Amino acid sequence: MTNRFSPKACLRIAAVAAIVTVTAAVVTVIDAGNRATPVADGVPLWSVDAAEVLGREFAVFRSPLTGTDFNTEMGGFIDADSTIVTMAGMPNRQAYSLDDAELVGLDAADGTVRWRTSAADIGGCSPTLLDGSVFCFSGPYVSADGYSLFDIERGERKDIATPWSPIVAVVSGDDILALEGDIESNDVRVHSGTVEDPDANWSKAFDVGGSWEAGYTEPILSVRGNLGLISLDETLGFDPKTGEQKWLRDYTTCSTTHTSSDGVTLVSEGDCEGVGQATSEYALDEDGHEFARADAVNTGSNSYFEWRYSHDNPSDDSTPIILGDSGFDRKTGEKLWTNREVFGVAQSLSVIGDVIAVSGSETGIQFVDLFTGEVLWSSSAERAADIFWQGDVVVDEGIVYGADIRTGKRTWEIRVEPDGDGQFETWATPRELWAGEQVLLRSSEGRIMAVRAN
Repeated sequence: MTNRFSPKACLRIAAVAAIVTVTAAVVTVIDAGNRATPVADGVPLWSVDAAEVLGREFAVFRSPLTGTDFNTEMGGFIDADSTIVTMAGMPNRQAYSLDDAELVGLDAADGTVRWRTSAADIGGCSPTLLDGSVFCFSGPYVSADGYSLFDIERGERKDIATPWSPIVAVVSGDDILALEGDIESNDVRVHSGTVEDPDANWSKAFDVGGSWEAGYTEPILSVRGNLGLISLDETLGFDPKTGEQKWLRDYTTCSTTHTSSDGVTLVSEGDCEGVGQATSEYALDEDGHEFARADAVNTGSNSYFEWRYSHDNPSDDSTPIILGDSGFDRKTGEKLWTNREVFGVAQSLSVIGDVIAVSGSETGIQFVDLFTGEVLWSSSAERAADIFWQGDVVVDEGIVYGADIRTGKRTWEIRVEPDGDGQFETWATPRELWAGEQVLLRSSEGRIMAVRAN
């Protein structure tokens, strides 16, 4: 959930002179022995406000991944080790764009603004760095066609022209994959190469497409293990090394998909007549072959389009997958266990190591052994963060804490009293929480906020 600032709050924020604010909130750390110790200076909390960074009253933070074309993404940043890269600008409510945008590099340790660079004509950026730089692309709705590199240390920008207008581009290892063409006419091409030679490896045309809106559904182009994906109204799998097409699937209107980091794709065929009801769920290997299928399951969701998996980064091919209310072998498709009570009403599934965090509308979070389906421990929180921090899963029950993923034993806790307007309701929000070596970081539309656990 994204929290917005009221105009009154923005005025108050803009009046603060310093770019970095050390907030006088009460922070309490409780160690593993449950001995509460109030801390004034030992565990600093810092926050950076968009209005202060740009020096403009209604400035906002946006994710660099979606660029400036549309003012739709609430907050966000790119992890660049000791630097956090975010985008700040002025929301244009009439044109639905982000005006006067800049990429901003923040020091992860103390929130200091290291650099600011104009992000004009940026259609989006890759979440993965390229040789110590943030890699961005122009997108189809700007005057120049090309790539842009932003040096992490100084923020210096370098623009490279391309012979076509990239709709989206991503970093994959040492290569750059870019998609361009006419989505609505099924005239799509993908190029693989380098910044200086964008089609050095290969260029392929694919007969895949969709509506204009489909071009702005994330991610349009991605790489999962040895599988490249184009996700529009249809989904096409290809070999990212050669461009060879592997498979093409045309899903029903009310279906959703999720591809794990190893290239296994899970498909939930939705029933458009019944909210939250899937008619079936099945799994495809990286060659597009179905190898497991489960019966209908009630996800408990209020949307047809919300796939239950929010995170799945398997350690190896022994990691089971979840379809319906059962666990299946990731290679053979053999059913390993069934737990209808927990998974029959699951709204969100997040695989963390050999445990799966199962969030339900009334059950809180239940942490389940991925290999047996047995519930290990439970939390009253609405959901767990899809991250580890210093070996612990992050949970928010009003107090943000780290817990051993298998036992639930708390290893650290932080209580942060909200400011007067109570903008920060939870720290365990998907895509807004980052766990670095030094800080736990959260981004909203108006503010980036950080705390330390120890």
